[in-house]
Amino acid sequence: MITNIRDASIYTDLNGLNAISQLGRKDSTEGLREVAKQFEAMFLNMMLKGMRAGEEALFGDNYLRSNETNFHQENFDNQLALHMSASGGVGLAETLHRQLMQRYEPARANDLSATVALTGDLTGARRFTGNVQRAESRIVSDAVATEPRVAELRSRTVNARQVAEFLPAAIEKPAHQPAPAQFDSPESFVEHLLPVAEKFAAELGVDPRVLLAQSALETGWGTKMIRGTDGAPSYNLFGIKATATWQGGRANVSTLEFRDGAMHREVASFRSYNSYEESFADYVQLMQNQPRYAQALENASDSSAYSNHLQRAGYATDPDYAEKIQSVLRSPSLNQASLGVRSATWVN
Repeated sequence: MITNIRDASIYTDLNGLNAISQLGRKDSTEGLREVAKQFEAMFLNMMLKGMRAGEEALFGDNYLRSNETNFHQENFDNQLALHMSASGGVGLAETLHRQLMQRYEPARANDLSATVALTGDLTGARRFTGNVQRAESRIVSDAVATEPRVAELRSRTVNARQVAEFLPAAIEKPAHQPAPAQFDSPESFVEHLLPVAEKFAAELGVDPRVLLAQSALETGWGTKMIRGTDGAPSYNLFGIKATATWQGGRANVSTLEFRDGAMHREVASFRSYNSYEESFADYVQLMQNQPRYAQALENASDSSAYSNHLQRAGYATDPDYAEKIQSVLRSPSLNQASLGVRSATWVN
């Protein structure tokens, strides 16, 4: 009988499940324990699928991937989940077993522990909570031996530990810090500008991350800010040019424009502001006052449609402008950084 139960830990052997059923008729306690392990394996398998989904987003265009490799990878994950559950799991099987015993074998459950309630004891709950927090690292360490790319995925996937890393820094940082005239990283760019973007995006009805993505595209994440001939910052985040009707400051710089199917270098005059808030405010005013952007505002709730209508209205000469905005919007740099800023907001 022991051999048959072990077969239940082999994903492709369905006879092992029949063995659990037979065991349940002879020893309900052990039968329920094996059922609990199977449920824990399902839970672990869902965790693995979530990780694979992130891997697919990052490496989906890898030429080494095929339907056959995906099939074998899925079988590997299913077997890995069963193996982990049979080897101790994360504590869910033990907690679930106690709950099942309370429902189906209350008399014998009382012999196991007089303090166990239907929802499980606090000690078991604490063990489960702590073990779940370690589950990802264990899943990855077990999988790395046969799937090295999981290690790279682990370093690039947003998870609970990354959120926790932001919290101490968020507590220590002052509530308000002056924004630099030029940024040195996407994280710094998002940290300083996301709160401003949220304020002005509400006036347009767009996702604030869309405004951040567009400004990141225009300025190279704030590393290539437009400056005047005297080196003074322009705080121009959206590449808005200064026409004859513009009454504010100007910054004349060399820029690349797409014309007649090719890129050409030109000297253009851009608007100059006193702060990033003024830049956002001017962008909002431009969108609201120019009839050609009416279609974009009508589709403000759809980031893709909004970007496409900006391009069709002639916001930029680059024929791939909308797709580039969407690419930045989907990038880990924007999503991880914005997650960190919002985590800090939760703490404060």
